[in-house]
Amino acid sequence: MNFVKAKDTYRKNAVIQNKMAKKLFLETVNNFGNKFNSVFEIGCGTGFLTDEICNGLEYDKLFLNDITENFTGAVPFRFYKGDILNIEIDERFDLIISNAAFQWIEDKNLLFSKLYELLKDDGILAFTTFGKENFSQIKDISGFGLKYENLESLIEKTGFKTLYFEEELETLYFTSVQKILEHIKLTGVQTSANCLWTRSKFEAFKEEYLKHFSDNNGVELTYHPQYFILAKA
Repeated sequence: MNFVKAKDTYRKNAVIQNKMAKKLFLETVNNFGNKFNSVFEIGCGTGFLTDEICNGLEYDKLFLNDITENFTGAVPFRFYKGDILNIEIDERFDLIISNAAFQWIEDKNLLFSKLYELLKDDGILAFTTFGKENFSQIKDISGFGLKYENLESLIEKTGFKTLYFEEELETLYFTSVQKILEHIKLTGVQTSANCLWTRSKFEAFKEEYLKHFSDNNGVELTYHPQYFILAKA
């Protein structure tokens, strides 16, 4: 991840993440209302989801978390800086919510165990992440990519029940392979696609990409958003 360097370009280029934040918020409010006493957002980034929370929720306390500084522009009651797995939190929350952040956390078992303890008994955990088809084109060509886990058994194991689940495939089209790599870099994502290339490796990668994943619409890149809303079982 390189979100600090990309903070100024993220909001313009992270169109899928923005759409995910809006959809997650809408499904949460439509199904569970817009009134929560204490709200905790994990991985707030530049504030796509924070904007929705501040504009659309009625709450008494708002807490934000990110590994970087608070770039959201919001003034929370408290900002927890650091890795969610490592920071000490002395609150319990009615709503824990997160957009496009959990895929970066390797120890999902520890994550959900901690969130279970942080959530009030009648609270809601709502989050988005990405499924196995995310950036599938890059993985097919390079053989590298994030490991996307099946979360269903883990969710049940840690004591949650799934109240809402949905997944989508979103394909963006670009004018070239280079534009795809620029898009990824501008959203702060570190993958094998924006590492240091040799010219020969890049040309080979580009040739294979164009051969398999381009058509009259352009050169494609697939996102695989997943939406979860959980409660304690």
